[in-house]
Amino acid sequence: MTRHTQQLFEWAQESPDAPVSSPRASPGPQPVKPDLQANLETLRAPEWSDVPLARPLPEAVTQGVFGATTDGSMEPDDEEIRGMTEEHGREMVAILADIQAVEDARRTGEDPRTGKLPRKPEAEVKLREFLDQEEPRLRSAYAAALDAYAKGFGPEATAALDSWARKTVADCTIEPNDRYDPSHPWHYLAEGDAAAPVPVDAIEPDIDVGKFIERELPKNHVKRKEKLRTLLEQESQRVAHDKRRYQEIVERGAEALSRYDREIAHTGDEIAVATALALKHNHIRYGLGRVAWLQRALAP
Repeated sequence: MTRHTQQLFEWAQESPDAPVSSPRASPGPQPVKPDLQANLETLRAPEWSDVPLARPLPEAVTQGVFGATTDGSMEPDDEEIRGMTEEHGREMVAILADIQAVEDARRTGEDPRTGKLPRKPEAEVKLREFLDQEEPRLRSAYAAALDAYAKGFGPEATAALDSWARKTVADCTIEPNDRYDPSHPWHYLAEGDAAAPVPVDAIEPDIDVGKFIERELPKNHVKRKEKLRTLLEQESQRVAHDKRRYQEIVERGAEALSRYDREIAHTGDEIAVATALALKHNHIRYGLGRVAWLQRALAP
């Protein structure tokens, strides 16, 4: 997975002790790793030329956000705007692809760095720790990218770029002839399927997740039964909680979400709600699959 440790735009800052600079001299965003690009383009090549362009904010130009010369603040021309916006969009797509890989890993149990299942319990623990650290880091990096772009181009342009990046990742990771699955945000968005949420009691279990439980069980028959009962109780409670949360989002929409989800992690209520529904739909499918497997394992 790629690593992102700083804001993507290296906006020039005037300093009495530093020489004036130009956007052309800025190191700018780091290029996307070729292997990630190749993976994204497996299903459908991203339309980089379709990245939405916007005029810089007048106040950003005045403040020297795009650099300065001895003659004063610089305003980027059309070619420079396209170049920096495309590069910024590429980095946002890379981060979103990594976030999706983390979410998929939580559902499948596979390590997103290798594509394989951990073979030992110790490896599973390390994978969970990695995912717990990686997801907030990636979401923070994406929020920082949006904030950096907004400083130069404003909130409306940032929302448009965010929407483009999310749809680009969706288009590149879903078969072109398929509709968006309810576990993907674009199932709910107007630009995607514009579909209604699946009724909570109609969500089907992911029947394949049970195979991961077997590795958690002791070999001793008595201890195995005890572990199965404990897991069934835990998973049943978790599914019930996820169902209540899903229904709350369906009924209340954005009002059910935190300020962070609505204003920082996403650029608007619509995408925030769609993402929350998709994620919770995945949680329920996963939990129902585990409950079904545990019930079969405990059956006489």
